[in-house]
Amino acid sequence: MDDIKAELERQCPKTVSCADILTAAARDATIMAGGPFWEVPLGRRDGKISIAREADEIVPQGHENITALIQLFHEKGLNMLDLVTLSGAHTIGRSTCFAFKQRLANFNGTRKPDPSLNSMYLNFFLKRNCRKDSNFVFLDAITPKTFDTQYYTNLHKKLGLLSTDQLLKSDVRTSPFVDALGSQPSLFESQFAASMVKLGNVQVLTRPNEGEIRVNCNFVNA
Repeated sequence: MDDIKAELERQCPKTVSCADILTAAARDATIMAGGPFWEVPLGRRDGKISIAREADEIVPQGHENITALIQLFHEKGLNMLDLVTLSGAHTIGRSTCFAFKQRLANFNGTRKPDPSLNSMYLNFFLKRNCRKDSNFVFLDAITPKTFDTQYYTNLHKKLGLLSTDQLLKSDVRTSPFVDALGSQPSLFESQFAASMVKLGNVQVLTRPNEGEIRVNCNFVNA
């Protein structure tokens, strides 16, 4: 991200925002992993204020219930299909063990693991790889570097890493979407592209009097 921004500043100073770079890079990284292409509307501006805690408030943390997730997405103009589709991004990427450690030993205060976790996955993979909260594990243990529908297949086998992942299969409101997307790769790819366009248009700054074009993505302009 910083390297891309530095090169753009050399070529065309104060023209391309960090928000646009991040959105386009997410699309390109998806393509590199075997996923679909989608048009990225450009022209976003960067915010003049950055508050770390806001990320925790507006981004799912992996332990919400489905009702809370549906409401969070609804507030952003996204529906249940978008929720299940965008969760499919977990076909690639990693998570810290801290994000799901409550599932491993004392789920909801029961002093037992989350019963919705596959026991082999729990005992021979997660516990071995999560001796420290700071350790990372792949969100998709089967094909972690390929953009495919394995994420949804994993949910059928109780191999969802985050509780929010596995709940998508167990909740009657979202389970039909899991089944449909998991069994139709072309549907998943086309819907993922459409949902990413919608997500990329959530709360963006575009007017000249809104935000700024940051010179350095890590700091607001002086």
